[in-house]
Amino acid sequence: MLKKSVLLISFLIIISGLALFVQWIGYEKTSMASKEANVRQEINVEHNEAGLTVKHTFTRLEPGEPLEAIMPANALQASCRKEEGACSFRGQSIKIIPEGDTFSVTYSIKLPSFQTAVFLSDWSIKLKDAEAERTVLHFTEKQIRKGRWFSSLGPSQLKKLDLIDYYQFQGEGEPGVLYWQMPPLQPLFPEGKHAVYGQADSQLDRQQLTLIEEGIKEKTVVLLTDQHPPYVSDRLILARDDDQLFELAESFIQEKVVEDYRFEEGEDWLGYLITSYKLGRPAGSEKVKMMYGSLNKQLTDQEKEEWQQALLRLTDKTVTAERLDQALSAVKGLDTDFFVENKLENHPFQSLVFYDNRPITVNGSETELRAVAEGEQLFFPFTETLQALGYEVKELTDGKTLLVKREYNTYRFYLDQNRFILNEERYGLYEHALRSYNGRLYISQQWLQKIFLVAVQNEKNINVQELNL
Repeated sequence: MLKKSVLLISFLIIISGLALFVQWIGYEKTSMASKEANVRQEINVEHNEAGLTVKHTFTRLEPGEPLEAIMPANALQASCRKEEGACSFRGQSIKIIPEGDTFSVTYSIKLPSFQTAVFLSDWSIKLKDAEAERTVLHFTEKQIRKGRWFSSLGPSQLKKLDLIDYYQFQGEGEPGVLYWQMPPLQPLFPEGKHAVYGQADSQLDRQQLTLIEEGIKEKTVVLLTDQHPPYVSDRLILARDDDQLFELAESFIQEKVVEDYRFEEGEDWLGYLITSYKLGRPAGSEKVKMMYGSLNKQLTDQEKEEWQQALLRLTDKTVTAERLDQALSAVKGLDTDFFVENKLENHPFQSLVFYDNRPITVNGSETELRAVAEGEQLFFPFTETLQALGYEVKELTDGKTLLVKREYNTYRFYLDQNRFILNEERYGLYEHALRSYNGRLYISQQWLQKIFLVAVQNEKNINVQELNL
């Protein structure tokens, strides 16, 4: 009997626990649904002598589900309709409990005296625990019928009637800002992904607009105006002139690069190099600009095109300095450590150097040497190559002279004078016989052969072989 009672109690505990768990899951789902609720909004605004009169209507609400929002800082005479539910105000906060799926809040906003332009950023209610899926804004202008209103919801439909101007704006998300300007703006490019307004004589570079289009998702209004400082949102851009559009294009493309590419931690600044190629001009820090310039200088036109295509294909994996070097090496057909050597943004710039990828042997022995390939010429690391040939290489205290010795031969190379001395006999050097790449000295193949009497065979491997004279 006792055993049956224990089993029964255990069974009841399990059932109760399951019931509580199911209730908790339901509560969590309800809570998450509340937080992720997508509300639609219809806003009616009238501009009259007193300022703005606003009726902000929320739709697709959950009956009885609280909704919290923030009122504009300068909102006056805020009220709700009791037949639609309950609302309470505390400072700028408002809590709404709708009885149905619709709830309206009305208020007024006193505007500053109108000059030649007005920019309103804090005029509408902003949701706290939900997102505005879509907003329709009806704007009635009764007070000042000169000039024109614009909204960051995007392009407007405008009707000029006998007594009022009527605008309708609509788009995804919050209503954003309102902008009014007295000096007339003409539609310059009303079609396409941009609706561009400016003075009739505005000079506009279409390439900048094309680049900006890559970073926007909806049709955007672009205003070329000197009446207000620059402003950028998803669907409204205020710019003074082409120069500011030039800067905006850079920021839009960089945002798109950040969105499309994943970079190794600490190397995300290299994204500006991709931005530079999308723009067709250097962008970002001085180091990025130097890297971009080096690549343009050392790649042929065909290689530039292949390199740009290689960059566009790097969106599938994390971009690292090593991957960039691999992609560049594949395009050039030569090895490089350019990005690895430059991956620390605040470290000094290292020049672009391409290395012949064939192994090098010296007198038949394998080495770790790499020859720099520049055009049709090869340059060998000076110290390491001579050491592999059995020479002793020493830098003298002045830092501009190298002493090279083996058996009975002694060489002195004067690095700042294009000359050397062999056993007290003076010889001249061509200007580019010795070169420095990122602080490391190299000697050309021709002068390596002439001075140190070796033959260099460039076949499947590179073989440096002393001549038996």
